Amino acid sequence: MGCGGSKSTDTSPVASKKKGGVGKTEEEEEEEYYLREPESDPLELEDIVLGYPPPKPSKSRKDHIFTEQDKTAADSRAQQIKLEDYESIQDLARALTDGLINDVQKVRAIFTWIGLQGSKGGNSKKQPQQQEDPLSPQVIMQQVTQGKISYDFLFTSLCRAAGIPCVVIRGLGKSASYQAGDQDVDYLNHSWTAVYVSGGWRFVFPLWAFSGLVGHSTGTWTLVENQGKGTRQKEEESSGVTISQINDYYFLTDPEEFVYRCYPHDSKWQLLARPFTKQDFIEIAYCRPRYFQNHHRITTPNKCLYKSHNGVCDVGIKKLGKEDCIYTYKLYFNHKQSKTSISSEVQLERYVAVLNEGTSVRFRVRFPSEGIYKLQILDDDVRLCEFKLECDEDVSNVNPFPCNPESGFGPTTATEEAGLQPTSHRTGIISTKKTKNVNIRFNVTKNVLIETVLVHNNMEQTTLNKHVHHKVRGQELDINVDIPQEGEYALQINTKDKDTEGPYKNACNYLLTSENMNKRKRKYENAFEKKIRKDLQNETHYGKLDALKKALENFDKLDLEDKGDRQRAIERITYLSLRKELKDAIARRHGEKLEEAIDNAKNSEYKATLQKLIAEAEELLSQLRRLRRFAHEVLQMQQTTISEIHNYKHPKPLAYDIMKATYILLGEEERQVEEWEQILALMRRGGKQGLLRRVRQFDTVHVTENMVNHASQLLQPYSEERVRTSSAGLGTFYKWAVNVIDEVMASQDDDPPPQTEIQVQNPRTKK
Repeated sequence: MGCGGSKSTDTSPVASKKKGGVGKTEEEEEEEYYLREPESDPLELEDIVLGYPPPKPSKSRKDHIFTEQDKTAADSRAQQIKLEDYESIQDLARALTDGLINDVQKVRAIFTWIGLQGSKGGNSKKQPQQQEDPLSPQVIMQQVTQGKISYDFLFTSLCRAAGIPCVVIRGLGKSASYQAGDQDVDYLNHSWTAVYVSGGWRFVFPLWAFSGLVGHSTGTWTLVENQGKGTRQKEEESSGVTISQINDYYFLTDPEEFVYRCYPHDSKWQLLARPFTKQDFIEIAYCRPRYFQNHHRITTPNKCLYKSHNGVCDVGIKKLGKEDCIYTYKLYFNHKQSKTSISSEVQLERYVAVLNEGTSVRFRVRFPSEGIYKLQILDDDVRLCEFKLECDEDVSNVNPFPCNPESGFGPTTATEEAGLQPTSHRTGIISTKKTKNVNIRFNVTKNVLIETVLVHNNMEQTTLNKHVHHKVRGQELDINVDIPQEGEYALQINTKDKDTEGPYKNACNYLLTSENMNKRKRKYENAFEKKIRKDLQNETHYGKLDALKKALENFDKLDLEDKGDRQRAIERITYLSLRKELKDAIARRHGEKLEEAIDNAKNSEYKATLQKLIAEAEELLSQLRRLRRFAHEVLQMQQTTISEIHNYKHPKPLAYDIMKATYILLGEEERQVEEWEQILALMRRGGKQGLLRRVRQFDTVHVTENMVNHASQLLQPYSEERVRTSSAGLGTFYKWAVNVIDEVMASQDDDPPPQTEIQVQNPRTKK
């Protein structure tokens, strides 16, 4: 993984091959890159076994198939197994997995056990006896910890011995030697594994899961700004120290996240419906595990390399869900690769502004000098992502921001906690002109005193105090700023409780600008520029989302003065995007997408406007969750129970009616389930999991009134007690079918009545 500061912690190793340093001895090279696995194992192991299921995209995420109960059961088993008690890999695999209830638990027990061996730290010190079998677990584990056999070999061997398909995948991995923005990645050779559990292939990266690197740094970076504070801290080159660990992120990692870090040579093993190209892998943003684990999203282009425009780069990020997040940052300068150095006369602070934009945060970076930079974004001091920034422009007239408040510019949750609720300006930047007044309004929700302070890089505070005023009328705060001259200003709004003697605390800040700080502009717009502005205005009022985005892109290419047009367009884009996200999630009937879209809409300032769509999405989400609950009992059935039904040669009418009703609700036509042999054929279709898979994927959207009527008539003569007394398996399918019928009938009750009334018989209702 890319280096951070002078000392950093990394959870992935240096790549097995890396560009060599100039003038280093062979011994120094070996020491620097020792955290690597052997290029080939001394014991033979096929990467892929003939007859394994083909690689296909997964249909469910890790958190759907790996539960806390699975983790507890498997980890408990792993802790009980001692290495020295077993003479063969087969014996060890049986001890780790026998009695566990599913393949996920078995793979987890193997995974945790390997991690525990490394954390004990004693195996590599014990010399194996000469007579010991080279394939014994003790010898293999010893050679793994010594770097003579790969973690892939041990993990794959144990999985296969336990009867779990496991393959070794070879490709490129963005490890500690990778730097965000690198275009040459061919040296990043790595291997990892995939296991077939819960009906699909899942990634496990044993090396990155069981070993980490602390303190690795390239010695090429100088920290120039840390959360608003200037510094010139050069990092020292260090190969770092290896630590043993168990990193759960690299256990059953979801493919859409895994591809950010690992690119297989065979694209089928990306396990994605739309595979990345190698160029995609090179250009995608460099995101670390915490970015995915805590559900963050990059809101600017999702790439690792940004180039400055007029001496500025913008990088945006947001956190999905309801929990608050306070982002911090670090800005580095590459003192070895940059063509120039930063003058010692430049004060390195306030070159990064944190702009709050509703639920998103945008980091606006100005550059104190030409060169190559790196921006790290952190959450709770843990790195989320990092970006390479290139500035190859003259930035001699670029100035730092007037201030860099800890909470950034724009209202935050801290603003409301301080007793102020914004009613006019909800983002951090306010564009204005010379002598033009700016009026900013808040609702006051607490009994507080208020202080307003105007800040400028080169003007005295006593002068600025005359240009900012505020009044509280009832529950409304009215702030008026008149800009004394063209330039850039910061407005700080501070509050404190009326009943306290303590100091004022910062509640909100705005960045006021009456000019482009980095480029001298014409005082007029030509005909083409006027047309572009008019297009943006029209699309903002009447256009669709894509057309509006294109109009804004054209507007930004010309770097036209905002005049409020750009801000209104951004607000409209935000609203249309939220609305589209809701509509798309409803159309797709996808639970996770619905949850995400609902959270985003509810956390936005457009919650009230979108309330009708939010309610529709919540109702659909509730229905999908009910269907999932209906299916739960069926999906928990043992295969022996299904086999019992399948083995009926001459079933009673009860069995025939229930299974016929089940398949009718699943979409089979009546002519396909007239005979018991036809039902048996359907049960055989798709293998042992065929019927369960159909129940898992079932959705009422395709269920018609005729299907419900027919199924209801078949079930009407029976009660749940009678069916369960006859057969537990039939009782489970009966309960599922009744729940589905109730669900469809309830949804029909909410719809307008049909022109021709159709009587739907509920199987619970007795004549």
